[in-house]
Amino acid sequence: MAASLAPLMGFLTLSVTHHLSRLNTGLENIIHSWGYWIPGAVGSGPNGSIGSYSGKETLALLVWGGSWIVFHLAWRKQDFSLHRWIPLFAALLFMTGLGFVHPVIDPFVLALASLTGLR
Repeated sequence: MAASLAPLMGFLTLSVTHHLSRLNTGLENIIHSWGYWIPGAVGSGPNGSIGSYSGKETLALLVWGGSWIVFHLAWRKQDFSLHRWIPLFAALLFMTGLGFVHPVIDPFVLALASLTGLR
């Protein structure tokens, strides 16, 4: 269970950080700062710079690994039903994937940004 839920958490983190970085250059710089350690994160070499994507990937990997450890430790003695988990996992994977389809998610992101004052 932990091994299948943790990638979803990382995938969700990647989606959220992507949309946050699009809303505000200050947020983009903060997200980018997490990925400066990745070669090609800054600079203007022959392949250019991958920019804030390096920070998005770093945060997604940290959430993926951290949540896997936390879920494993919390659930290691639990007995879960796969018959219930698999349809829920598929639905969560589909909904998280919709987070990358801009025509679907942008109205929600922009509405949430206006409510919170991020934009």
